Amino acid sequence: MILLVDIGNTRLKWGLDEQGEVTSGTAIEHKKPEFSHTLEQQWHALSAPVTLAISSVSAKPIEHQVIAIAQRLWPDIKVVIAQTSAQAFSLSNAYTEPEKLGIDRWLNLIALQHYYPGNSAVVDCGTAITIDCINHQGQHLGGLISPGIQLMKQALYQNTAALTLNAEHYSAALSRTTESAIYSGTLYAAAGLIEKTMKELCHSQIGVLTGGDAHLLAAYLKVDCIIDVDFVLKGLSLYCQKTEKSGR
Repeated sequence: MILLVDIGNTRLKWGLDEQGEVTSGTAIEHKKPEFSHTLEQQWHALSAPVTLAISSVSAKPIEHQVIAIAQRLWPDIKVVIAQTSAQAFSLSNAYTEPEKLGIDRWLNLIALQHYYPGNSAVVDCGTAITIDCINHQGQHLGGLISPGIQLMKQALYQNTAALTLNAEHYSAALSRTTESAIYSGTLYAAAGLIEKTMKELCHSQIGVLTGGDAHLLAAYLKVDCIIDVDFVLKGLSLYCQKTEKSGR
């Protein structure tokens, strides 16, 4: 059994790979003071995994903390830290400096090439919104990065006088209050970015939405999308299978 861990900018999400079948656990905000205790409590009930596989775009101390918890629970566990490469999994990285493509995006692309090869796109709707596209030859065509919905809201509240951060949900429409106008404006900004990119830049036949805001955004898109909130974990599972076969 492989313990899969995706450490994002805000949340840690973990799952289990049992003979290639991926099941996900609970997502936890890793900046909260109780994070370490909560994660250890969740893992304490697990059967001992053979491998801990980590995808991380967060600060190194969080990664070290996660490894320490796993080694405390299972001293013999093997640790694999996923790394981006120029070419692997029948996939070519478009970045001029391949190692600078975020590992979460690379794993999303690995999963995209495996499950939905062809002209397809993956959109990760998290703290940032990332969009990456591939073609029939397995070439990564490049991607875009934008602030996610919450970051857009925070930017407005932090840089505009007399506004207080509001976490309420509203009907997305032309609005009659500032709070609902911000909610609708940021939502439509994100949805418009995704639609325009998929139609005009990616020419995608299939789009996969993942990340914490995937379900929210999918409801406002006029392009067909598949929602798979475990896509990074599935890419990490495929990465581990390849690593084990190569003996690395």
